[in-house]
Amino acid sequence: MAKVSMKLFTDLLYDEYKHKNIATTVKNNPVYHVAPLVKLTKEQNYILTEGDGQTEDQYKQINSSTGLAVNYYKLLEELGAITDLVFENKIAKPLKKGGRFANLDVSYNRDGILYFVESKFLEPYYSGNETIKDSYFDVSKYPIEVEDNKEEWQKLFLQSTEFVYYNFSQLCRHLLALYRYTHGIKGSLYNGEKVVLQSVTWEMTERFMDKLEEQNRIEMNERIVHLKNEANKCQKIINSFIEKIGWKNMAFQTLHYNDMLGDIKLSKHYVEFCNRYFLTELQ
Repeated sequence: MAKVSMKLFTDLLYDEYKHKNIATTVKNNPVYHVAPLVKLTKEQNYILTEGDGQTEDQYKQINSSTGLAVNYYKLLEELGAITDLVFENKIAKPLKKGGRFANLDVSYNRDGILYFVESKFLEPYYSGNETIKDSYFDVSKYPIEVEDNKEEWQKLFLQSTEFVYYNFSQLCRHLLALYRYTHGIKGSLYNGEKVVLQSVTWEMTERFMDKLEEQNRIEMNERIVHLKNEANKCQKIINSFIEKIGWKNMAFQTLHYNDMLGDIKLSKHYVEFCNRYFLTELQ
């Protein structure tokens, strides 16, 4: 199967946004920016522009999965549907020594339930599941919180080799960090609430595929089927794992932004959001 490049997708998005006069090109840099639909709070803006691991205005890039998440969940926040909205939430390090914090794109509270979101826009269509580091197969590097079920965690990480496009590896790292967060790691603010980890992806639409050449459209249709199968498999594996280790108040979901539009339909920005992300016909 031929590899479709990120540049191809980005150029297609820029052509669309430029036509609508909402995109700008960063000087001396082939990066295209669009302003968020809803103004960020000072804290949210700081995290997304000056926080650890961020480059200036990275979330404004038109192909940014963080940008997609920012726009969607800010609409939810503006509608009063969610509270405690945080972007780029670094909840914990998965392993006991070294390594990076698990960086969740979004976290929020809805009806007393804590949600943590890994957002994906175009990445599943030009890249694949990460090759996980050997340290995640070594039980001696696991944190004290998982001492009683470390072999089960090892088996979970070993299943990452079964995935091609859906980023199962990253989700397992997030899951391990959330386990630490909900099981007494120092500095945790967890108070026993129900927790849901969500993998929320954008499913390529017909309106977007109509902009592709025929061979790329064929490839994308094949990949969409593959991604759906892997998403279903991922959800079954992780929820079975959660049940097996007796992790109370925890659930995992795989979702599509395409199927979550009803929650933001009352927003004054609804049409623009859908148009921006090829989720409806232009109006």
